[in-house]
Amino acid sequence: MFANSSQVAPVSGRAWGIAIGTVVVVATPAMLVSAKTVQAFLPMLLLLAGAGALSRGRWRVMIPPLNVATVFIAALLFFALISAFWAARPEAVLLMVMVGVVIAWGSIVTMQALAAETYGNVLHIAEGLWIGFLVGLAYALLEVVSDQSIKIWVYNALGLGPEQLEPDRFFTWEGGRLVAVHPDDLKRNLMPVPLLLWPALIATRTIVSRLGRYAVGAGLVAMALASVFLSPSHTCKLALFVGLVVFACSVYLPRASRVGLTVAWLVACLAVVPIVIQLRALELQNAEWLQLSGQLRIVIWNEIAQLVSDAPFFGVGADMTYFTQPPLRDVPDVAPGWLGFPIPHPHNVYLQTWYELGLVGAVLLAGLGTAVLTLISAASALARPYLYAVFAAAAVEIGTSYNLWQIWFLCLFGFAAAMCSLAVNLTRSPCCAVENR
Repeated sequence: MFANSSQVAPVSGRAWGIAIGTVVVVATPAMLVSAKTVQAFLPMLLLLAGAGALSRGRWRVMIPPLNVATVFIAALLFFALISAFWAARPEAVLLMVMVGVVIAWGSIVTMQALAAETYGNVLHIAEGLWIGFLVGLAYALLEVVSDQSIKIWVYNALGLGPEQLEPDRFFTWEGGRLVAVHPDDLKRNLMPVPLLLWPALIATRTIVSRLGRYAVGAGLVAMALASVFLSPSHTCKLALFVGLVVFACSVYLPRASRVGLTVAWLVACLAVVPIVIQLRALELQNAEWLQLSGQLRIVIWNEIAQLVSDAPFFGVGADMTYFTQPPLRDVPDVAPGWLGFPIPHPHNVYLQTWYELGLVGAVLLAGLGTAVLTLISAASALARPYLYAVFAAAAVEIGTSYNLWQIWFLCLFGFAAAMCSLAVNLTRSPCCAVENR
């Protein structure tokens, strides 16, 4: 089923690959059980991959490369750091940005370490990725169709009570036992699916035998579609759909796809403020075809967009939305109870960047995405469509959900980037030489 074993070194020479592959095969399904576990698994991956590289004298992997993407990352983080000078809570800015620096450095180091791994080690890690992802998808699909029966059973078996589980509104108790979990509890845990699908597909394409690769790949796609589209997570649905469209376009129109992605990224970064104001002006927050979460996002986005003019060039300071929490002064007609609700984050990283870091931050974010697309364009022809799909899915996820400065969210993108680096290394292996021509 797997690649020719004659190409693989003895077990003693593949110890690091086996160790890293074990972490990946556990981490991938664990993230679909609870996305926040990535906060623990990304450091594990960093330690093992870094130690493996250092044991072979490859100490340079610990130093981020000097390229356009890393320059933009450094510039964005540096500007976020100095925003402490004008932020309402400078100590909070310093703490959060330093965490961001550590995650960014750790992710880049992990990417470099995996990119430098030997072919035999890459095989083990890639096997861990696609097998772990397959197991995770099976779990996620079962949870979606069974109303999270596994989670309910596990929580009851562990004797957990209301005081251990948050938020309270997601859990229904009877007689001290958990009897139901709200479907929204699944949303965060499905966020890895649109990101990890593509490197997992590269793994199946390059290391699974010719007879089995199409069956396994089709199974992964089918299970990803079923688990996401049967779930309540509209962000994941949109991210997975956009990723599939971009992948198909990139296969047949690679140059046009890169141009389209670049234009879309620049528009999202630089024109998000007038766009969301116009969405509110069109009364889309009351559109009957739009689900309630989408309606609420439109009024939340509009509220933050109106505040951008208070500090249009430098913003109010990194992560300050969480501390200022402006009240919601406009709500959809169907949700009057949300009036006055505090906004801890805009559910839109592009808009959050404008509000917290101003025009300077938005330009740096635009430059970062453009630089990443340039790096992707230099990858092998085999890898490019998959990498473009990951980029598109990530661009959607940061556009409609969560907070730029949430640790698990940053770690998720770091883990996905590391798996993409692994996948690119895999496409350089001997078994892909023909396909890369």
